[in-house]
Amino acid sequence: MARLSDEEKARRALTRRRKAAVEAEQRASRVEARQREWREKGMRLTYAEAVAGEPCRGCGRPIIDGLGAWPPPQDRTEAERAAAEDAEAEFRRRHRECDAISWTVGGSRAVHCGYCCPPPPLSDATLRRVAAILGNVTRPDPAELDTWRMILTCDHLVEVTMHRTVSQPSMTTRCEQCAQTRGVVEAEKLPPTEARRLAEERRLAEALADAQRQVDRYDRQAANARRRVQALEQDIRALDG
Repeated sequence: MARLSDEEKARRALTRRRKAAVEAEQRASRVEARQREWREKGMRLTYAEAVAGEPCRGCGRPIIDGLGAWPPPQDRTEAERAAAEDAEAEFRRRHRECDAISWTVGGSRAVHCGYCCPPPPLSDATLRRVAAILGNVTRPDPAELDTWRMILTCDHLVEVTMHRTVSQPSMTTRCEQCAQTRGVVEAEKLPPTEARRLAEERRLAEALADAQRQVDRYDRQAANARRRVQALEQDIRALDG
């Protein structure tokens, strides 16, 4: 079998990346379409409606069923184990093609589909806690951000800013020219700005100083241990004498 040239290998690799990007784009478009349907048809329940027993407008099952959560698997009775397995099998049967996560509400056993069912409503107390958390979020430091240049399935080129801790961007991103989510065929992290480079130098210097402090602490502990060993050996020799 003839060996592939470097050019052929690169072409095949690009074909694989584009195929994966198209598939990711299709999944994202499918989810976005379902979310639009939820909004347009008013399918999301309020917390009060869920508590009152209003069924999920996606699958018709209750969100808060009042049955209590299933006990841990090791603590279930034979009947509970069989009922849980039947419920799981029924869920898989109904949502075999959904390709989505499942979710439940604490204290309930009804399992819902992340694609079919609008997400569970939050109580006012939870919303207040979330708002307080978000209210304390500060704007990211530009020196902590990297810029990624991406080629999308539509062949448009976009630049996306992300935190330095991101090692691999998402498979999809928003294309403003197309006004829709597109798959990412290629992503390249651009060289850091001067501010970003200086921030990285500071971070590494701080990490190095912290590591050196740990080494110094371990050296002192080792020195103390060696002195203890020497003292014990001297005591043993004194006894032998």
